[in-house]
Formats: sequence, structure tokens, C-alpha cells
Amino acid sequence: MMDRNRFLNYFIYACFTCINSFTSFFLPIFLMGLGLSGSRIGMLLMVFTVTALLSSFAIGLLEDRFGAKGNTVCGLLLMAIFYAGLVAGRGILVLILVFFLGGLGSNIVRITMNALFLKSHDSDRQGREIGSFNFVYQFFMGCGIIVGSLLLTRMEFRALFSVSAVLILLLIGCALSLRPSLIHVAALAHYVRDLAHKRVLLFSVALVLFYLHWGAEIACYAPFLKKNLGLSTSGAGLFMGLPIFFLACGTFYFGLRRDRGESSIRLAIIAILFSGAGLILFGIARHTLVSFLFRLVHETGDAAFVIFTYVGIAQLFPRERLGGMSGSMYVVMISAQSAGSWLFSWMGGEYGYALPHIVAGLCSLSAIPLILRAQAHYRFVIPGE
Repeated sequence: MMDRNRFLNYFIYACFTCINSFTSFFLPIFLMGLGLSGSRIGMLLMVFTVTALLSSFAIGLLEDRFGAKGNTVCGLLLMAIFYAGLVAGRGILVLILVFFLGGLGSNIVRITMNALFLKSHDSDRQGREIGSFNFVYQFFMGCGIIVGSLLLTRMEFRALFSVSAVLILLLIGCALSLRPSLIHVAALAHYVRDLAHKRVLLFSVALVLFYLHWGAEIACYAPFLKKNLGLSTSGAGLFMGLPIFFLACGTFYFGLRRDRGESSIRLAIIAILFSGAGLILFGIARHTLVSFLFRLVHETGDAAFVIFTYVGIAQLFPRERLGGMSGSMYVVMISAQSAGSWLFSWMGGEYGYALPHIVAGLCSLSAIPLILRAQAHYRFVIPGE
């Protein structure tokens, strides 16, 4: 039977993701409605993500040393302030501050929830556990996107931001119920030594090349659906939300395959091929149904790479330092996302919103030669094998 902390880990992360997804993919549309240029929108999105560069390791370190409760409460409170700021904020300087606080709050919750999971999951069923955790996270992301898009047909953005702020505040009550967890205090030198290992460095390069496409999705996905495919806000929400359910099922499936002995090399190559090629063809396609089908191909690859990423983190680092080390790996992923959100937002504004998806897909595919040339360093062994 699942204990209270593990249940709250799943529940808080699922609810937080659902609430966040009401508007996260539609923020570029909201900002375009304020009259901001593509470069300014890209800057704000980069501010939201760049906080990870400054905070992720520290957040993980705090989770290692003090547990999850304080981190989670603080992160949720900052997210409530973020949504309140979007309701009342005016002017680019105010928006920069609001996006900084929101990025910090979102990062705190994400790092803490992932560290709590990595420390408490059953390593004998690692693939299944990772698949289940991500299934819940992604299922509720899809629900949030669809519900948010439908709500936006009946209310303005600022009204939905207000609803989100209230729901986040209610979620703080659940975070206060988290029990104190076993604390480990390790010297910073141990974290540095972990990061300097060649396997970790090569793993990080693969993550950067792959997760650059997150930036394209944040900055250009919704505008592409509205401008290139001519979808309404609710139509765009369904287009974005339904493939997330496919992604959720895919992570569970690839998690089971990993437990049954699927090679991490094979998993990575399948992931990158499907994700990169799917994203390129999605950007090229001009028919809604064809684009949707290629989106499903892309999500299949993303599902496999989620398992590769989590297994890599869980196997590369000692459990007692997984807070700080998972935070460090998240720095790598968000660095790629942050650079991508700025680059692809500018590219979309200048050359149209199809090109960023094509370029991002090519960046993902470029990780394949790296992995093939250094295969021994990408073989992560399941405990008990």
C-alpha cells in the first residue's frame, strides 16, 4: 500500500501540473494580446525558465538536507503570486519580475517532487515506477491543457489566472501534510565529483541536444496551431492535449519495456528518431490531421526519452544525493529549453512558426551520432541485472 508521502507526491504533482497547464501553453497568445513583440515574448519565457540555471541545484540541495515540505510550500506560494501578478501586472518590467517569481516557484515544486519520487521509488521495478509517475504527471497535463482551452472560450485570461491562483493556494494545505523525510548531509565536494564524471558529462550533452525542442514547443507550438493551421483556442487545446494522453501511455509502456530488459542505448535511439523526425514532419505538414499524426510520432519518441532520462539520473547518482544531482540535471534540461525558447521565439517571429519545429527536430537527431560513438557510457544497468 502506498504511504502518505508517496501518495501526496503523486497527488500534489498531478494537481499542480493540471493547474499550471490551464494556461502555460497559451501564455504566448496572452502576451501577443498585450502587444508584445516576438523577441519580448521570448525574453519573458526565457526569464521564466532561466531561474532554473540559478536555483535548481540549490533547491535540490535543500531537499536533500531539509526534506520536501518547506520547499513545496514555498514553491506553491510563489506560483500563487505569479498568477496574481499576471492578473494585476502592467508593463514589461513588472512582467519580468512576475515571470521570474513564477519560474522560481514552478522550478521549486518540480525539482522537489521529482527528487521525492526518485528517493522513494522501488528500484526493483524502476521502469514501471518511472512510467507510472510520468503517466500521472502527463495525464493531468493533458487534462489541464484541454480544460484550460475550454475555459478560455468562456472567460478571459486574467479570470483564469485568478482561478489558478486560488487552486494553488488550496494545494498548499496538502503540502503541509507531507511528513518529514530522512535527511542526508553530504559535502559539496561529493556533488562536484559526481558531476565531473565522464558518463555524466556525456549524458548531459545528449540532454541538451534533445531538450532544445522544449523551447520551440513553449514559444511556437500554440502560435503555429493558430496561425499556420488556423485552429481556434479550444481546437488548439484539444490538438495539444490529446497527444499528451498518448505520451502518458507511452511512458508507462516504455517503462515496462525497460524492466523487461530493453537496452538504454536502443531506448535512446528509438526516442530520438521518433521525436526528432516527428517534430520535423509536424512542422512541414500543412493539413491538420497529418500534423496531428506526426505529433503522435513525436510524442512516442518523447515518451521513450523520458524513461531514458529518469533511469539515467536514478542510476548515475547515489540516492542520498538525488535531490542536488537531479536538480543539476534539470539545470541542463532547462538551459536547453531557455536557449530554445529565446532562439525559436525570435525565429518564429521572423520566419514563421514552422521553421522552429524543423530546426529543433534536427537538433534532437544530432544526439544520435554522439550516443553511437560513446555507447559504453550510455548503458545504464537496472538493479539486479
